[in-house]
Amino acid sequence: MTSCLTRGETQTPDNESVGLPNVAFFPFDTLEAQAAKPERWNPSPNYPDEAGSDLATKLASTKLSSGDQSAPSHIAVPKSGNEPDPLKKIDLATALQYGTAQGYPPLLSWIRQFTREQLHPNAPYQDGPEVILTCGSTDGFSKTLDMFVNSWDPNVHSERDRPGMLCEKFIYGNVLGQAQPRGVQAVVVEADAEGMLASGPGGLEDVLSNWDDAKGKRPHLMYTVT
Repeated sequence: MTSCLTRGETQTPDNESVGLPNVAFFPFDTLEAQAAKPERWNPSPNYPDEAGSDLATKLASTKLSSGDQSAPSHIAVPKSGNEPDPLKKIDLATALQYGTAQGYPPLLSWIRQFTREQLHPNAPYQDGPEVILTCGSTDGFSKTLDMFVNSWDPNVHSERDRPGMLCEKFIYGNVLGQAQPRGVQAVVVEADAEGMLASGPGGLEDVLSNWDDAKGKRPHLMYTVT
């Protein structure tokens, strides 16, 4: 028995979906790495003058036991796995394959669970907060600006329509590099060791309650590092 392929058809052995690359052509069979454990490093205290008051100091004062405790963990990712749940399946056959717009399902699922259970367990949202995977902070903030602000041009729009972004005195340069070309003005809020001030001179309450509409729209977007 013989068979042939006509133009536009793709041979898909092992019941692979038409249009997806054949897993047999992927150049890697396994992915292996040695991952260091947290015990390798001794954390330094955030406030040396208050030694013993924070977790870092307590960990630093704990002697590490010799042997396997600080030995790196060996991680191996197979080419194909047998896990039926796509949210738990971690193998090269899916990691190197075309994915969904949301990102690699096991990674998205893990980060969502970690965010809801560890970072923001009390967020007042149905089913907890949602997360979005990006290529990094620059890519993520660019998407945030596209979502929350309309680009402003001084040659076209009124000064009163200029969008504003609340931020601390010291922020990452890439944030300004993306906001300023869109016409977004950075509205500085005073900060201390704990982050952006909620009240007091130059604090969030002071900036917003004394806002001058002639300088632009009252800021509805906040970027904070702390």
